[in-house]
Amino acid sequence: MALKRRVSGVIPEELVEKVPSSFEIIGSRGGAVAIVEIPPELEEYKLAIAKAIMEMNKHVRAVLRKVGGRSGEYRLYNYEVLVEGPTEVIHKEHGYYIKVDPTKVFFSSRDQTDRLDVAKRVAEGERVLYLFAGVGPYAIAIAKFAKPKFIFAVELNPWGFKYMVENFKLNKVKNAVAIHGDVKIVAPLLKRKFDRVLLTLPLGAYQYLPAALECLERGGVVHFYHLGREEDPFKEAEDVVMRACPDCKILAKRIVRDYAPGVYKVRLDLCKP
Repeated sequence: MALKRRVSGVIPEELVEKVPSSFEIIGSRGGAVAIVEIPPELEEYKLAIAKAIMEMNKHVRAVLRKVGGRSGEYRLYNYEVLVEGPTEVIHKEHGYYIKVDPTKVFFSSRDQTDRLDVAKRVAEGERVLYLFAGVGPYAIAIAKFAKPKFIFAVELNPWGFKYMVENFKLNKVKNAVAIHGDVKIVAPLLKRKFDRVLLTLPLGAYQYLPAALECLERGGVVHFYHLGREEDPFKEAEDVVMRACPDCKILAKRIVRDYAPGVYKVRLDLCKP
């Protein structure tokens, strides 16, 4: 609502309701990047909206407009630069730091509450496998708030791998191993070696659920992420799980956050019998 009020004198009154009510900021006081979705009806006013965002957030150095959904081999968003500036930032959450460039690797600050929730479920001495790890935020949260035996984090995007290695050093994480590789190749090599597997990618992770389950010891847990419609957020995820593992027990369900209008990012915690 603050952004709507800020631009109400610049944008015609009949269009103010189209102004986004929120936007994402990645980065901390040393500099940040703002990411905003602006509908086509406001094309003429996109720079005014970007200016207003910077006026509201003095530490923002660049403003990006999200264009379309995630796509490509590394499942990245396309961005239009509205205010040019540095996009490599250090983001602070829950006392740890994430170095990232959102134009090169996917990262969402809006998942931080979920990261904390997962970390607090990890028991001492657990062996954790983190697939599609990106820059490693869940691994860092787990290393900070739990006492796992080790964490293996797998990422294909070379930029994601680079930042993950830097983030482990930045946060002095000693018990996590960054693996640069394709999940399709790496996962089959790790059968029955883990107590917990994270499948945090909501787009296409279902294709790798059988492989993730194969990596678990009996009694192990998979955190499986998917997208669900507002009217029944968990139905499709539950259907996917039942097809992949009819004997699996669903321990918990969680709506992680809004993903798109009428669509949620959801998480199911599964136990392998």
